[in-house]
Amino acid sequence: MADPFPLHLPAEARRLFQSESLLRRIAQTGNLSGDSRLLELHGSLGGLALCRALGCSITVVEPDTKALEALKERARLAFIADRVTWVHQPLERVSFEERAFDCILSLGRVVGPPQAMARRFRPWLDEKGRLALTWVMAVGRSPAKATLDAWATRLGQPIVSPRDTLQSVEGEGFEPELVESLGDPELDEFYRDVEAALAKQADSSEAKAVKAEIALHRAQQGHSSATYGVVVARRKEPGEKPPLSRDGG
Repeated sequence: MADPFPLHLPAEARRLFQSESLLRRIAQTGNLSGDSRLLELHGSLGGLALCRALGCSITVVEPDTKALEALKERARLAFIADRVTWVHQPLERVSFEERAFDCILSLGRVVGPPQAMARRFRPWLDEKGRLALTWVMAVGRSPAKATLDAWATRLGQPIVSPRDTLQSVEGEGFEPELVESLGDPELDEFYRDVEAALAKQADSSEAKAVKAEIALHRAQQGHSSATYGVVVARRKEPGEKPPLSRDGG
């Protein structure tokens, strides 16, 4: 049985995919500007940083009250509070008008399978709007079957390579553009942060699932079979011609 999404992570743990370089690549890939309308699912400092850097507006969906208040304070300190719209609801209850946003982000939070999320969020994106989603991906030349099976059970579907994860949204009306995944050193550091945060909270079924995830990773002895990654894709329209080859041939 798969865990309910988003996958649980301690609030105190460092958030993944918040680097300035990745945010810049997303902004450049999406041609984002001061006129862009962003939507972030489960708010992060990265989303607020994009809003500030671009001078654009952002809508933040954040169901956790404590996290919401912390984000509001960071927005106030960054002098962008007037450009942020806050939605304090679970993601499954949220709906927006068609073509309301130029970019939809979920950075460092796994909110659901990329194909299903692409299908649900596509109507909310304007023409050529970008979607950036975090997911779990299989890595290495010969991923360990135990790891793949454990993740398939937890997520409710098999995990595949970064490239195949990116390509998976194509059938939902998107042009795959960018994928970035964590290497072993980055994943090791992330899990150390998560473990320290878990030690400060009460044990629960969600915490036990994360501890099992960490144990699974460490059993690979420095050669991960699964990692977290971000895929970025552009909404394409029916009948749109495929892009020119990017193979450099």
